[in-house]
Amino acid sequence: MNNNLIFQLKVIRFKISEALKLYEKTGEKDNFLKECIEELCSFILNEKNYMDFILSSENNLIKNLIRDIRDRAAEALGILEKIEAKNILNEENTAFKYGDELALAVKREIEDYKILKSSKVLLIGSGAMPITAYTIFKETAAHITCVDIDSEALNLSKKVTDKLGIQGVYFEGDIEAVEIEKFSHIIIASLVQKKCELVDYVSQKINNDAKIILRYGNEIKEAFNFPLCIKEINDFTKTVIRDKSFIYDTLLLERM
Repeated sequence: MNNNLIFQLKVIRFKISEALKLYEKTGEKDNFLKECIEELCSFILNEKNYMDFILSSENNLIKNLIRDIRDRAAEALGILEKIEAKNILNEENTAFKYGDELALAVKREIEDYKILKSSKVLLIGSGAMPITAYTIFKETAAHITCVDIDSEALNLSKKVTDKLGIQGVYFEGDIEAVEIEKFSHIIIASLVQKKCELVDYVSQKINNDAKIILRYGNEIKEAFNFPLCIKEINDFTKTVIRDKSFIYDTLLLERM
């Protein structure tokens, strides 16, 4: 048993939990949640932590700690995105290291998955700050439709998009209202839980040339992403792209 790894995980879980309690109690836009998320990202990307996890990955306590952290981190990130969105709307200073790192990862995805100006992109699980959509539009001018079931997040993202004067990003609260067959690229965000169910749904409607891009996190990256059982997905050519410098991994699905 790796006691050092367990201790680090317990500390991270405690910090995020306390930051969430403090935010719920005060509602203040303090930096505790942001600091917790940035600390978690640094922990996940640390090579030694990764190796320690691999050597201890069958330990049930470590597995449970990873899941607990993930659930708390997902809640914290949702709050932070809404705070960032409101800051933009109120013309207040905003800076979030995670957002910068995500934008860099998206630029890599644009190249890897050949997203062009003529592409039509569907982003499922866009959140209150759809950095992926903004980055794709800025880099390619492709049109993007964002889908999110969180009505507050969706409303904020619409307002931020208008505030920033971005013309090619659209929003929808119900996946069933989207004409999936018109999209060339479908991106499923890492904090979407039921990825395989979504793949089953969209695969019945996409055209043969469409690409499905699933962001996920297994092993130590599950501390900040929902996992994916790749073996459960059939009828596609599967390409896994893993980069130790990114907070999540991706799976590209293409028709055989």
